[in-house]
Amino acid sequence: MESKEPSYYAILPAPVRYDKRLTPNAKILFSEITSLTNQLGFCYATNRYFENLYKVSTQSINFWLKQLEEFGYIKRHLYRDKGTKEILNRYITIFDKPIQVNFNRPIQDIFKDNNKLLNNKPNNYLKKKVKLNPRKS
Repeated sequence: MESKEPSYYAILPAPVRYDKRLTPNAKILFSEITSLTNQLGFCYATNRYFENLYKVSTQSINFWLKQLEEFGYIKRHLYRDKGTKEILNRYITIFDKPIQVNFNRPIQDIFKDNNKLLNNKPNNYLKKKVKLNPRKS
């Protein structure tokens, strides 16, 4: 029996996984998009592809995509026909959000010597001499 489902892995990074604003299905859709972007750097799957894959409605796919885009995890790029405004192609790219803390700080300020008191105590275990009991004959 042959399976129709893709056989490649998907990635669900922690910021998406723990974002309480996203529905669980939006998170699954994000992981599917990551797997489809691995080869070319973008996803060109249609809504119909996702509908058939997950057996859900167009409205569900649109809602999940809207959530992911609204919270900055994906960007949808639409290419329309100039005359009719019909959508010719749609590409989805993933935003890798770097951690914004210390983003513009020099690296020297971030990595300072570890001079905590606990790390400056001598290791008494190594200084102790282990005395072996001589064997009694």
